[in-house]
Amino acid sequence: MNASLKPFIQKIVPDSLFNPLSHVSLIRRFIYDRLSGTAYYCKALSGESNYNISINSDMTVSCNCQDYYGSGHIGDLNVQTLEEIFHGERAQLFRKRLARGLFATPICPDCRELQRVHRRDAEYFMTNYQLPRGGILVENTSRCVLKCLQCDRDSVMKIRKKMSMSLEDMEKVANTIKEYQIKTVSFHNLGEPFFSDMVYEHLRILRNCNPRLYIWTSTSGLQLDSEKKREAALLADHILFSIDGSSQEQVNKYQVGGDFARSYSNMKKLAGVRNARNAALPVIVWKYVVFRWNDSVDAVERAISLARDSGIDVISFEPGTGAPSHVSHRYFNDPYFQRLGQPSCDGREIDFRKEQGITKT
Repeated sequence: MNASLKPFIQKIVPDSLFNPLSHVSLIRRFIYDRLSGTAYYCKALSGESNYNISINSDMTVSCNCQDYYGSGHIGDLNVQTLEEIFHGERAQLFRKRLARGLFATPICPDCRELQRVHRRDAEYFMTNYQLPRGGILVENTSRCVLKCLQCDRDSVMKIRKKMSMSLEDMEKVANTIKEYQIKTVSFHNLGEPFFSDMVYEHLRILRNCNPRLYIWTSTSGLQLDSEKKREAALLADHILFSIDGSSQEQVNKYQVGGDFARSYSNMKKLAGVRNARNAALPVIVWKYVVFRWNDSVDAVERAISLARDSGIDVISFEPGTGAPSHVSHRYFNDPYFQRLGQPSCDGREIDFRKEQGITKT
């Protein structure tokens, strides 16, 4: 990085939050917004999001779901309540920086929670916010066997003081959710939820304390490989299987260390157990992130066929990001993808329940 740029960037992001990987995005966004008189507020820090506030495996709390370096830490549930964290010095510092037209963390420019407002209106959001009652992330473990291309696992391992929550930790989380009447938990973040041997106990604590809580989780499927872990998964309302391709070669390009046959088999077994019980939940979705190496019609059609045969509910195709050599231009330009399934919030999906005349839950 050009050393002459660093002082300029540090006016946007303080040195304690500095991450040179994001300098291009920061400069581009900063110049445009400065010229247009724009400032910001954060939907997560305003309590408007149902996703991005994350309780991490060591009980620290982050303002976003990609806090690999700890720059988004706003508190610690070991020594503070969620209300104290949300009203605390760190969270308020972030709100002040955003209201001044500066970024609070290096993640801000690319975070979906960042909202633009005119600078004259920005101060309103420094004092007008609420607790995140819509939903939060709960990272029961930060461990994972995969080395996905865009995941900085080594950095996560360095900043987490504990790799997995204890049962006592989860009880505190469950009681926090109950106290603040939080409606949704996304049971995952920077680790594989089913890596933990206590995942059943964790989910049972959440469910027993909050019977009406909507729980959804995301997994590679690799560790969802035992009867007890399948019972854990059946406590959720919605589960995504991230399997990025329809063959071993395709999956291993991005999810380094992945095993297509194993992930697919575990997904199919879970669907089989659920269907044998005539249960509607959890909704089971195959999330297929489309890259240049897995975007052929043959690869996609094979995935659709396998998904239909597995007994799951939905297969979802979402565009991948990253290096230009990774991005699928076919996804955005080929008429095949434009006709594929139905539009969804993140891409396009095929809902097999509709094919069977089953009403969505």
